[in-house]
Amino acid sequence: MSLGRNMSSKVYDFDQVIDRKNTHSFKWDNVTYPPNLDMLPMPVADMDFVVADEILAAIDKITSHGILGYSILPDSLKLLAQQKIERDYSWSTSIDSQVWIPGIVPGITAACAALTNENEGIIMAVPVYHPFHLVAGWVNCPLITFEMIKEGDRWTFDFADFERGLQKGPKVFLLCNPHNPGGTVFNEFEIKRIVDLCAAYNVTIVSDEIHADLRLHAQSKHISIGRFEKQPIISFFATSKAFNTAGLGGAVAVIPDAALRDKFTKASAGFFSMLSRHSIEVMLATYAHGEEWLAQLLPYLKTNHDLLLEYVRATPGLTMQPLEATYLAWIEYDEVLLGDFQKKCWDAGLHVLRGEQFKGRNFIRLNFACPKSVMEEAIKRMKSITNG
Repeated sequence: MSLGRNMSSKVYDFDQVIDRKNTHSFKWDNVTYPPNLDMLPMPVADMDFVVADEILAAIDKITSHGILGYSILPDSLKLLAQQKIERDYSWSTSIDSQVWIPGIVPGITAACAALTNENEGIIMAVPVYHPFHLVAGWVNCPLITFEMIKEGDRWTFDFADFERGLQKGPKVFLLCNPHNPGGTVFNEFEIKRIVDLCAAYNVTIVSDEIHADLRLHAQSKHISIGRFEKQPIISFFATSKAFNTAGLGGAVAVIPDAALRDKFTKASAGFFSMLSRHSIEVMLATYAHGEEWLAQLLPYLKTNHDLLLEYVRATPGLTMQPLEATYLAWIEYDEVLLGDFQKKCWDAGLHVLRGEQFKGRNFIRLNFACPKSVMEEAIKRMKSITNG
């Protein structure tokens, strides 16, 4: 499948600073920003980089055609998704197992609505991406949490605490792999242990794998938990996070178990919109041509990560585990030494998310998917606090 001219040889300029203000940007046009403060926003998870040429060409093709009616999902998109999952995640799936949806958060909500009730709830590790724990309130079911722990230079599960939570009778385990905000790429030992525990307690796994392509180490491998089918599993994939097309939506749920797939489809009926032509064409272009852009992006993100990690390690009162994946740093601060660090960052013109949003006290989450000069300015603003 080709969109025309060969664009694969282009060198992308991630150093380019692009003004996103006055573009209705959720990130840059935040209505809470004081008008007299030059706020540097690093909260929400989108990137300040121009997308791949092939994606822009796909959008241009739609614009030149000029019609924006309803669209059907082409078989070519299903095949490309199936091929990517097998090629990159070593999981052979059937096209029949795919359910295409507008986004992963509504997909998780539909899964929890289908599988839980007011007595049988959801279990998840914390800290975690906030819709994970908010979904319990959305679908009116109990929330059970267990702790992530530091093990060496990475975050992992407290598996003893996990099993104690499973003994309370949840019906769904929500997995975020790679983990947001911890940055962990769960290894095969951890994945198999999760599967064994959930199988033992008859708990369905619902897995968000949107960050699977944002691994910062070339040698690391994403292990999709759906490969280990001891019990029904729902696995969500999307190109939107890794290729910076989050505003367009589009995702796929892979559900090999037919009965589970039927429950999920019924729970989502009438709630999900059809995928737009823009999201379909962009996903086609991304699956077919996006790898060169991503291959150039990842080392750039790693450079920003390392700059930030160097600053944190040199600063008393701050701690950060090196990320294995994502561009979302999870930084712990000592409240005795630094006070309310998130508020001080805000006052210094740096917007980062407060850890409590993810059920993590005395942390901030910082998005470093930006030009290096912007990352350096963010560090400068933090230094004005920590060196003051």
